[in-house]
Formats: sequence, structure tokens, C-alpha cells
Amino acid sequence: MTSNKLKIIACITMLIDHIGYILLPEVAFLRYIGRIAMPLFAFMIAEGCRHTKNRVRYFLQVFILAVLCQAFYFGEQLISGTFDSIYLNILFTFSLAIALCFAVEDLKAAVKNKNSDRVNGVLKLVGAAAAVLLFTVVGERFLPIPYYIDYGLMGVLLPVGAVLFDNKWAQKICFAVFLLVYCLVGFKELPYIWYSCLSLIFIFAYNGQRGQKGLKYLFYVFYPLHLAVLYGISVLAG
Repeated sequence: MTSNKLKIIACITMLIDHIGYILLPEVAFLRYIGRIAMPLFAFMIAEGCRHTKNRVRYFLQVFILAVLCQAFYFGEQLISGTFDSIYLNILFTFSLAIALCFAVEDLKAAVKNKNSDRVNGVLKLVGAAAAVLLFTVVGERFLPIPYYIDYGLMGVLLPVGAVLFDNKWAQKICFAVFLLVYCLVGFKELPYIWYSCLSLIFIFAYNGQRGQKGLKYLFYVFYPLHLAVLYGISVLAG
């Protein structure tokens, strides 16, 4: 199972999930299948952090797309008359996760090399953690205009489970533990969140290879495009 195949499966299950959410809310099993997508994307975000050659570009690609997609969500809220809170899309979640993963990677490298960058690594990690808490906890609870970030704090932390260890099996097992905690935290609000664990079937089959065809920008294109199409269909059908 290559990274390209994981991305394709993630996009397909995300599409199924959003069809259930936007067009067919009465068909529950579509949302069940859709739970597979988030962990797969979270794992691939972590892999991107581990292997990218340009951290700034990688972060900005996700963050800028998050800002652009947010305009779409604002428009949808205005049209539906539900603009009483601010919803920050999943790309903001992954932007925070990327910053946190980079900080963890720097601290690991500093400890491994036993050099003076350890303090710098700790400071980066503390700064990234503070930003995560600011956007996922403080902002959601204490601002006059409530907002929430997609998948919340556990959604941000999930990719970190895949960067704590360099050994491939340890990496996958640690991610599985993080995913279990993610489900334990979220099951009261979303009982079918346990279907997310089906993603581990594909993650444990992952061979660490990219695959023959480059699908580096698949998610960047597919995410806003499929949402625009589905919301367009819902408007025409409604």
C-alpha cells in the first residue's frame, strides 16, 4: 500500500462522507465509511512533515488553501443563515498539526545528536503547543464570537502520533494508540467515530513508498473541488 493509494482511499472515503453530510443525511452508513478519511489524511500529513524538503512551502501550501477554503464556508453559512459561529475547516487543523510535528521532529533531532539545539527544540515545541491550545481550546471557549476548529484538539494531535518514532512499526503502533485516544475522547459526541479505526487496515499495509504516479497535490485540488460540486448540487436540488 503506497502513499498514493492511501491518498486515493482517503479522498474516496471523504467524498462518501460529504455526500452523506450534504446530500443524503438520512443514509447513515455513508458517514460511517467517511470516518476512515480523517485518520488517513492525518497519517499522510505526518509523512509529509517527515519527508518534505521545504518546510515553509509545505506549511504555506496547506495554510493558504485553508484560508481560501474558509471563504467558501463563510459563504455557505451566510446562505444557510447559520452565521452565529465560525467554523475553521480541517486545513487549519492540519496547519497546526504541521507546526507541531515540525517542532517534535526538531526536538527529536536535537536530543539524538546531543547538541546545543535542544533548548531551541524545546522552545519550538512549547511555541507550537501554545498555538495549538490557543486555537483549539482558548478561542473556542472564551471569545465573544464562538468558533470551533474541525476535529478540535485531538484532530491536531493525531498526526503527532506518526512522528514520535522513526521505526516504521513503532510509528504505526503509536499512531494507532493516538487514534484510540481520539475515538475515546470523541465517541460520546459522535458514537460512530469508532469506524475511524478501519483506517488502520490501510495504514498497517503502508509500505512507505510513494508509488509510480505523483499525486502530491491530489488533496489540495480535490478538497475544495468536491465540496464546491456537492454544495452546487444541493443548491440546485433544493
